Amino acid sequence: MADVHIGTMGWSYKEWVGPFYPNEMDQKVFLDYYCQVFSALEIDSTFYFIPKASVVANWNSKTPPEFRFTAKMPRMITHERNLLECEDLVEAFMVSIGLLGPKLGCVLVQLPPSYRYNHRTMDRTAKFVDILPASDFRFAIEFRHKSWIQAEVFSLLRAHGIAWTIQDHPWHMPLYPELTADFTYIRWMGDNDDERIEHVGEVVIDRSHDLIKWSERLKKDILPRVDTLFGLFNNHYAGHAPTSCNQMKRLLGLDAVNPDIGKQMSLF
Repeated sequence: MADVHIGTMGWSYKEWVGPFYPNEMDQKVFLDYYCQVFSALEIDSTFYFIPKASVVANWNSKTPPEFRFTAKMPRMITHERNLLECEDLVEAFMVSIGLLGPKLGCVLVQLPPSYRYNHRTMDRTAKFVDILPASDFRFAIEFRHKSWIQAEVFSLLRAHGIAWTIQDHPWHMPLYPELTADFTYIRWMGDNDDERIEHVGEVVIDRSHDLIKWSERLKKDILPRVDTLFGLFNNHYAGHAPTSCNQMKRLLGLDAVNPDIGKQMSLF
């Protein structure tokens, strides 16, 4: 079976205090607690800025050797420069986030929905992929428009060992579980505009049936074909990402662990 890393998108939510983090817990030790329960975490803050070396070192020091981070590439590269003339920024970001060492599971290149496929953007994407140090780090690209579902795109990603990001989102992209590398990156996102989710401290949408279908797809069609899975849940998938994570872990036969006692937990 593939090496499976299930986690959440972000970890410093105050609404998780009580439902997930113990009451009165200081936010400074959230990560210490989190990594006892889950083996992966998508860092969202890197989308907004290149982190200082001291910040990356702190993330590294708080987590065990088997823990894996994934990190969004800064929006300066993906949204502001639209992959153009950004080699200097890519290098600076990789020097910074690369301080995680083996704990850096993957870098996520998340493109905006306005970035659509045509000959010009395909050429631009190909040139951008060429500057990525894909022989030293894992990369996944998240296209957010259906026009990118193209054989030419899959071939480009395969040639560089870059993963096509599989998205479970109601309107960004159709679900298209293409595998283009020896690992896969799946984002269970939900709808950030869903009015049913007024806060992110509890599950308000029953996704049990969806998760069962997903676990069956993973076990049958995806995990046998890759070495590693990075699977990340957003709060808006069901209302509370830690619960969704532990539901998926159980469906895949993985333990859900209580960090206080080191035993299988029954809370989720």
